[in-house]
Amino acid sequence: MAPQIVLITGCSSGIGLSTAVHLAKNPSQYLVYASMRNFAKKGDLEKEAGSLLNKSLFINELDVTKEDQIQRELKAITDKHGRLDILINNAAFTYMGLFEDMSSDLVRNMVDTNVIGTVRLIQEVIPGMKERKSGRIINISSMVSALPFPFCTLYTATKCAMEGLTECLYPELRPFNVWISSVCPGPVHTKLQENAGGIPQTANTDSPSTKLMGKSFDHLLKHLSPFFQTGDDIAKVVSEVLGAPEPKLRYPTSDFVSSFYKDRYVDGIGAKAKLDMYEMIK
Repeated sequence: MAPQIVLITGCSSGIGLSTAVHLAKNPSQYLVYASMRNFAKKGDLEKEAGSLLNKSLFINELDVTKEDQIQRELKAITDKHGRLDILINNAAFTYMGLFEDMSSDLVRNMVDTNVIGTVRLIQEVIPGMKERKSGRIINISSMVSALPFPFCTLYTATKCAMEGLTECLYPELRPFNVWISSVCPGPVHTKLQENAGGIPQTANTDSPSTKLMGKSFDHLLKHLSPFFQTGDDIAKVVSEVLGAPEPKLRYPTSDFVSSFYKDRYVDGIGAKAKLDMYEMIK
């Protein structure tokens, strides 16, 4: 059987990088196109890929906010292979800060990257997958869709949007043997402050909201630090989804993360109580 053709976005580091390398290590099953917005950051992936580079793993430039780049990348893949079997939407970024301080450019960029880019990619690949009656789409979501973090407001909103998108498309695509799932990681072993853009400077660093933001950040690090996973851990969950004959809608990546989804949908206050997210502001 010919290997499945895979496109992964956001592969310069973290989950995307680990997933690309993990899948490419099985060249009889996967040929991986690992893409990233900033092609200058491909060095880490090239190093991790080693001998897999340009054999079962190919690195391409793709800014998911640019529709012409999306179309160009998908055309190049389908021209070469005749199809795309698997799309993994991983490109995203987060930012912790006061909601009212977020600039219009930052808001637009985050929504374009985390939501609209995902929407456009899915729209582009669905027709071919439906026609072939075969395809897999995985959206890398986040536990914030079950446990919203204070001062991570817009990122949380984008991941909730991704969850809603996935839930609606799951029954729409299933009759065509096209399966879409969300993979929901918790904290991953990178520095949370760096991933979140750090605690931003505001006009008034002594304001009550700014002090509360710092307290919130410390609270999160304290409670989440025992539950960090690695990019490889998440990549193994992605591989599990791809190997399932009929994938489930949602895959939390650990028991810790899974508990919040259970609380979210069974008892709306359960998740809040577990981390005392609202006690910290007293």
